[in-house]
This record gives sequence, structure tokens and C-alpha cells, in this order.
Amino acid sequence: MNKIFSALAVLLISFNLYADYNRIISLAPSVTQSLYELGMEKEVIANTTYCPKGILKKEIIGTLTEPNIEKIINLKPDLIISTKEGNNKAAVEKMKRLGLKVYVMGTSSSFSDICENFRNLADFLQKGTEAEKIISETTREIKAIYEETEKEKRELVFWEIGANPLVTVGKKSFVNDYNKYAGGKNIFQYIDMRYPNITLEKVIEKNPDVILVVSMGNIGNEEVRKWKKYVSISAVKNNKLYILDANDIFALTPMTFLNAVKVTKKVLSQGRHNE
Repeated sequence: MNKIFSALAVLLISFNLYADYNRIISLAPSVTQSLYELGMEKEVIANTTYCPKGILKKEIIGTLTEPNIEKIINLKPDLIISTKEGNNKAAVEKMKRLGLKVYVMGTSSSFSDICENFRNLADFLQKGTEAEKIISETTREIKAIYEETEKEKRELVFWEIGANPLVTVGKKSFVNDYNKYAGGKNIFQYIDMRYPNITLEKVIEKNPDVILVVSMGNIGNEEVRKWKKYVSISAVKNNKLYILDANDIFALTPMTFLNAVKVTKKVLSQGRHNE
């Protein structure tokens, strides 16, 4: 009899852990995307600007770095999900001090990290089976893409992710895995940082074959116009300047990573065919 009661208690606790989380607030686009991929759109009651749009309308509670804590409290969430790197740490700590339940997703430096963080979140939400299926399918597709590109000539790529100051991708960023699988080589992958500031002169010296401008809105077009003045750069000379949407590159889930690899592969393939 005691064993039966123990088993029932475990089942009830497990059910309550999941059932409690039906008023979730997401503080980052990658979190919102993760929840939607796990089939939890209806449990999300609010998120931040630039989060992916789903079928259901959501309350906006501020930006990635400036969430409106008063509005968050008024919405009475049972769970808030943030990211270690993207969100304002002070704001997250304040929410915790106010008694709000906050889950913080870890930092990702590779595709492997992205899968692990996605898996951990899914396990926390009792969605482990769904996560494993997604991870398995995306891993299989990414390996197939790598088999296509690993023997091709690797284009030297400059990634611009910030304009003023000029910011690029270093050794510790997951973006290097886009290069690995899509057939490129980051000209600044030797810098032991995630997103280092660099100079225009250094880009000219490295002479990339391709320039990828990661941008939101019309900023990318302006940056491409600026680069076209430097005709000594191989990418400019051969018209291999491309604009990538930041939402495609930085919304970190296994599925969006796969999409970003496909996007990167497509532009690098265009560059090779233009030679």
C-alpha cells in the first residue's frame, strides 16, 4: 500500500510541476522560439519586442535589456524564462528577489551548446520527448549539409554584427559553426572572444572573399553601401556582400540553427557561382 501511495505522490508532483506553468513570460526571442517549437505557444502570455510572432497575440513587456517589471508582476506569471547572455542580469535578479520564478537558459558557444540548452529547458517543462525528436532531426540534416560542403573551397568570411563600433564574430561564438557546416571560414575566428570590436583597417588587411552583414531593418543596406567604397577588398571587387536577418542568425534553437546554416550555405554558394 505504501508503494502505491508513493507512486501516486510522484505522479501528482510531476503533473503539478508541468501544470503550474501555464502563464509563461519569455524575455528573449530565442526563448519564445524554443517554447513555440516545443508546442507551448498557448502557455506563453507575454514576451519582448522582436520575438517571433505566433498564431496567438501576446502582451509585450519591454525589450531584451529593459523589461517592464511592473507590467510583468501585473500579468501574474507562474514562470519567467530569460537568457544568461542576452538579458539584463540586474533586472532578472530583481525579479527573483520579488519572488517571481525565473528559469535562466545558458550561454551557447556551439551547435552542441544550443542543443543542450534546448534539451535542459524542455526537460524542465516536461517536454523532453519533443526536444529529442527535434534535436535528432536537425542534427541529421546538418550532418548531411556538412557532407556536401566539407570538400569545397572555404570562402574567407567577414561577419559584421555591429556597425558603430564595428563588431564581428570571434572564436567563442556559435556563429563559427555556421561557417563550419556551410563551407566558410571566419577571418577573425582566432580572436579568443565571442564578439570583438575590430577596425576597418584589419578587415581590409584580412581581405575577405565574402562580407555578411547581420542586420535588422534598413541598417544593412546602408552598411553594404559603405563597404562598396573599399574596392581593394575581394568581396567588394567580386560583389559578394550579403545582408542576413538577425532573427535568422541569433534566435538560438536547433531548428533556427539549421535554418541559419541553410541561409549561410546559400549565400556562400552564390558567391562561388559568381566566380
